[in-house]
Amino acid sequence: MYNTDMKFLKDLFIKSDNPVRDSYIWNTMSATVFALQSAIVLIVITHTVGLEDAGIFSIAYAVGSLMYYIGEYGVRKYQVSDVMERLTFTDYHSHRVTSCTLMLIVSILYVASGYFIQGYSARKAYIIFMICLLKVVEAYSEVFFGRFQQVGRLDVSSKTNLFRTILGMCGCMIALIITHDMVISMTVWFVLALIGMLLSSILVYPDFGSLTFTFRWKKIWKIYVECLPLFLGYFLLLYVSNAPKYAIDATMSDVDQACYNFIFMPVFAVGLFANFIFNPVLVNLAHNWEEGDIKAFTKIVVRQLFVIAGVTLLAIAVALTIGCPVLGLLYNADLAPYKTDLVILMVGGGMLALVNFFAVVVTVMRTQKYLMVGYVITAIAAWLLANRTVAAYGIRGATVLYTILMALISAAFAVVLVFFINKRKHQLSEA
Repeated sequence: MYNTDMKFLKDLFIKSDNPVRDSYIWNTMSATVFALQSAIVLIVITHTVGLEDAGIFSIAYAVGSLMYYIGEYGVRKYQVSDVMERLTFTDYHSHRVTSCTLMLIVSILYVASGYFIQGYSARKAYIIFMICLLKVVEAYSEVFFGRFQQVGRLDVSSKTNLFRTILGMCGCMIALIITHDMVISMTVWFVLALIGMLLSSILVYPDFGSLTFTFRWKKIWKIYVECLPLFLGYFLLLYVSNAPKYAIDATMSDVDQACYNFIFMPVFAVGLFANFIFNPVLVNLAHNWEEGDIKAFTKIVVRQLFVIAGVTLLAIAVALTIGCPVLGLLYNADLAPYKTDLVILMVGGGMLALVNFFAVVVTVMRTQKYLMVGYVITAIAAWLLANRTVAAYGIRGATVLYTILMALISAAFAVVLVFFINKRKHQLSEA
């Protein structure tokens, strides 16, 4: 019976009549659910255990997400693009074991610092640690997703990710509804996510290769060196995005943290919608750049800038009209006092969409290493300004700070983009 059940489950993940078609369908579903899981769980938290715990969860998820990038280290795209398999899966897997170990150590140090220095309660420290452990599971799972995608089975990556995400998330929400206890519910989320990984990624991997723990340290070090720019980019951008949350955690209450995160949630919607709109043009952008058709390349870029501007204006209009009432209904909170802050964040969401778009375009141009300047400058500005701004101006300071930081980094990326477009024009004119 056990073997039959496992075979049935494995077949659900692996069997496909059309992997290419299924990859689009399942990847869209998986990415959407994964991106929205914190927002969905937060809704249940506010309706079951209240605003203070919602604030604790919000900072816990922000910290866990930052730790996640230590474990994932930006290797997924590098691994997937290694189509000649210059490095083996064993090398990628061994690297992931070391990076996740490092992630776990940093998480422990962060939680210990919060407990002993910032004055976290034992309960808050435990919840944050459980979310960090959840993110360890997600980061470790990514190395298997990379392998599936590398051999043309993005649908398998997406199905296994969706299975693990839904199992853990639903278990957490059911536990919240039954127990009204965050400690139990976050523990359930981690445990079920771990079980979900074992019943999906680990279960199906033997069909794609053997899983060994051989540590070839020169190869592992090569991955660390090659992917350092990708890691720093993702890590610093997330740090900048979450800097207001860290500042609220340091200077304000958990209830304030919850309210900020309620009005911050639509920022993800703006970014997600913008991504769906500009992703289809990436292939044309790449072809135009490779062929030296700078006029067509620039035309696509400008058109997408207008699209992002339109999406942002629509988001602002929603924020001015029904934004706070709808969010207040979803999160069981009076958000009317934060109407202006919501509008400011929608502008910040537009800036974030620009950041993502410029980063993708510059990557198409193969000049992405120059983006590091923008990441570093903005991260330093966030580190210097966040606590002071939020301590002085509260939630308004947090929303304005976020929007200014996103505007700063998008401006830096725009400078890189314009510089290399003009450089390419000059090269082509001399050819």
